[in-house]
Amino acid sequence: MTRSAVVVIGTAFMLLGLVPASAEPNQAGKGKSRELPPPVAKAVAENKPGAEVDKLTIEKELGVTVYDFEFKANQGEMDVTPDGTVLDVATVIEMKELPDVVAAVIRKEAGKRAIKQLTRSEVRAEIVNEAGKGRVVKLTTPKYVYEAEFANSEIEVAADGTIIKKGK
Repeated sequence: MTRSAVVVIGTAFMLLGLVPASAEPNQAGKGKSRELPPPVAKAVAENKPGAEVDKLTIEKELGVTVYDFEFKANQGEMDVTPDGTVLDVATVIEMKELPDVVAAVIRKEAGKRAIKQLTRSEVRAEIVNEAGKGRVVKLTTPKYVYEAEFANSEIEVAADGTIIKKGK
């Protein structure tokens, strides 16, 4: 069996929760091994079929556990809660796929710097702060956020061209 076949099979088992997914060092439960809840594995399989996991980080946002997947080979990213709620799905795109107003903001911000990667995130749910505790709220209509990565920084832009976040 080739190495790539072993990686694909191992990733499939991890996504199905049959083998533990290692936690990243910067997350709660440092150094512990965790199994993916079946709803998380199902959400990934339905939204990114065939994608290979490059990195999995399990984070807490306002007390809500979030499985943050980064996929290999420009297959994007995805954030999922333990109950299988998809917070967002990021897809790698090209400049021509950006709305004009977003492209203008990103070009201006880039200046002479090269753009390493562009992504479009379809935000389907958000974590809201209610008295210091997080609650997941599903959006009735997804919203889109665009991100441009440069050599040493990045920018997030809303679909209307508003800068959401700058920095690293």
